[in-house]
This record gives sequence, structure tokens and C-alpha cells, in this order.
Amino acid sequence: MPIIFWAIAHWGFYYYVKTKLDEAVLQAAPQADIRYSELETSLSGKITVRGIHIVPVGTGQGISIQSVHVQGPDALSYLMRHIPQLGDSGPPDKINVVVKGVEVDISGNRAGKLDRFSESAGYRKVDGKPRDICEVGSGASFTQLQELGFDRLQGEMKMGYQYFPGSRKLYMDFDMDVKGMQQLSLSMTLDNVPALDPQKMLGVLLSNLKLEYVYSSRFGQKVVEYCAQKRGVTPDDFKLLMADDTLRQLEKNGLVLGFGLKHALKSFLNNWGTLLVELSPPRPVGFFELAQLPKDQVAEKLGLQLAVNDALVTDLSFRILEGMSLIRRNNVADRKTRKLPPKVEYVWEYRKVPVGQLSAYLDHLVVIRDRDGVVHKGILSEVSNGRISILKRISGGKFTAHLVRSNVVSAQARVRVKVEQPKSAPPQTVPEKADAGNAQAAAEQGQQAGG
Repeated sequence: MPIIFWAIAHWGFYYYVKTKLDEAVLQAAPQADIRYSELETSLSGKITVRGIHIVPVGTGQGISIQSVHVQGPDALSYLMRHIPQLGDSGPPDKINVVVKGVEVDISGNRAGKLDRFSESAGYRKVDGKPRDICEVGSGASFTQLQELGFDRLQGEMKMGYQYFPGSRKLYMDFDMDVKGMQQLSLSMTLDNVPALDPQKMLGVLLSNLKLEYVYSSRFGQKVVEYCAQKRGVTPDDFKLLMADDTLRQLEKNGLVLGFGLKHALKSFLNNWGTLLVELSPPRPVGFFELAQLPKDQVAEKLGLQLAVNDALVTDLSFRILEGMSLIRRNNVADRKTRKLPPKVEYVWEYRKVPVGQLSAYLDHLVVIRDRDGVVHKGILSEVSNGRISILKRISGGKFTAHLVRSNVVSAQARVRVKVEQPKSAPPQTVPEKADAGNAQAAAEQGQQAGG
């Protein structure tokens, strides 16, 4: 009898899962053709689907998945949750999903087809532009990934949560690995969770959040070289432009980074590797409480910690612009009617500057001519007490040249110049701020020859 009961229970659970799975496949038929080769279940609550192929309608090609493993409660508890007549309804208190062997073939003309499908399906940026790996905040198109040397994309993913009703704690985690490109790991702990019901989450408190992002240095170098060639600049110049664009995007969204965070950002964009962000509030904080935190105490109240390639960032100062909130309320109607600001473009070029104003161009590349006709080119490192110091690079090393202010007849500084639209006023030369100049100097110092 126990063997017969076990067989009936196992067959019943298998049949129930297969019925639900086939219903989902049928419902997705208008958008994609989904097939699988094998389904396996156990009374412990483990469900495994193997040999999955997903082909979006109109593409003729798609995604293959080696297997999907789902581990939930035991079969009886699972059925109790999903058949209202048997007991409680709603999601289980614990579930884990592991997706293995995800692969997308982008060889040949498949990349272009996938890009056209993505565009037709609306996978674009907010401003309507197609994906461009060289634009900050944009994704990569399949064609660009193909040009970077990829003929197929491979990855794995896992996610899960566990809820403890007694302590009202919810633990969640998510991991994604795109082979040869990037990895993302996110874990979060929430307190005061009354139930696994979105309508009852208003009083939920954030206890801990940890995000680890790994960007392959090899892949990052490929992207920099690809984008630099595409824009007609050197790789070091492209890194500078990318850092400037990132800072402008953050400021556009109301966040102005202090020196330490700017340095950390530029260090990450220059070397890639691992970025670790952790929030460990001394006291759990509510999500809606975030908007009420004093802006100069946000980092302290959230217990913010940041590390780039295992180097802890000690200066976490930043500024939130007036009128901006940590929680932004997105209104779909406003986004549709809001006019986008015109795109601002900049170029780097040398401009003549008064010798008496050289101190405004510290950490910039400069070209200085003395009374003897000798031209000195390098990084302006100091202007004080009638002396001008320039950091030069020569074969095998670098040195600092010291010039007498009274002996200098002319000077030029490399500055960023705004490209005006046609029929507008001539471009205005504005010296970069010290932090931007530091990035410029650091990236370009290795390119300059002395003398």
C-alpha cells in the first residue's frame, strides 16, 4: 500500500505540473514557440525541465536552455498553495530557480535579425534610440556583440527567496552570469514583512542590500577599443568621454558625486573589474522613509559601503540637487509629453589662454612656449610663486619641468568645447573642473612626448 500511494502521489504531482506547464506554453504561443524535451518531478518539490527552445514569432531562431530547476516546498504543500479547495493560496514561503546553459546564436545574419526583432518589439531607450554599447545607459545590440567577436551568447541565472512568517523576514537573492562579459549578484534582506502580498508591503523595512557587479576587464578593453575607433578618438580619450557622460547623466537625474565617488567611478571605467555596493543601515529603514532622510545624512543612515576592485572608497560624499528625491515617481503620461532636451556634444581641442590665468587649468594638458622659442608640452601640475611646473613624459619615465613665469610668452590649454548648433554663437571655452581635469590628465599622460 505505501508503494501504491507513493506512485499515485508522484504521478498526480507530475500530471499537475505538466498540465500547468503546457497551459503556459499554449498561452505564450501568439508571441513565441516554446518547446521542451523532458519534465521531471519529485515529491520533495523539485521540478526540472530540460531541452527548452524558445523561438519568438517572426525570428526563425531563438534561445536554447539546457535546463530549468525549480525547488519549492514538498508536493503536498505546493498543491495546498495552488489548489484553493485544499487550503491556503498564494506563493510558497521558499522557492529557488536555477537556469543553466542559456545560449543565443548570433552568428551570420542572425545578429541583424535579432536586432530588427528587438526594435519591432519596442526594446529601445526612452528617447527612442536603438541600443548602442558606446552610449552610457544603453545596452549592446546583437550586431555590435558580433563585431566584438561573439558568435553566441551564453549564460546562467539563479534566483530565490525565503520567507519566515514568525520573524517577518524575507531573504531574496539573484545571480546572473553572461559568460565572458559580466556577472551580477544581488542579495536583500527585508524586515517587517507581514505576508508575501504586494498590497501589504507598505511598512516593509530594508535591513541589508548587497550588490556585486563584475565587468570582465578583457571585454571592457574590447568595448573601449571598438567605441574609440567608431568615434575616431583614442581609447584613453573615449574613457574620459565615457566618464564625463556618466557624470552628466547622474547630475541630470539629480545626483552630484563628491571627489571620492568620482574617483571610484573613473577608476572602475578605466580598469573594469569588481564593483561592490552594500547598504547596512544601523536601523532598518522604510523605502518611503528614504525620501525624508536629510540629504547630508543619506550615506550614514543607509550604512553605505563601496569598494572598487577590493579597494574601499572612504570618501562617500555626494549631493542631491534641490527638488530631487531618492524615490522618483515616474508618471507615464508625463514621460510621453515631456520634451527631451537637445543633445549636447563636446570636443577636446587646444585654446590659447592668458599666461596669468594658467592656474585655472591645473591638471590639463598644456603647450607653453618660452622666450627662447622652446615648446614645453605636458600636464600642468603647479602654478605658484612665479613658477610653472609641467609634468612631462620621456622614454623610460617622466619628469617635472619648472619654468619661470616671466620667461613664458604664450600658453595653450586642452579644454572641452561645446559644439554649438548651426547659426549659433561661437563655442565658449570653459576650463574643466579640477576632478574632470584629473581624469583627463591621468588618461592622456601616457600618450604625450616630452620636449
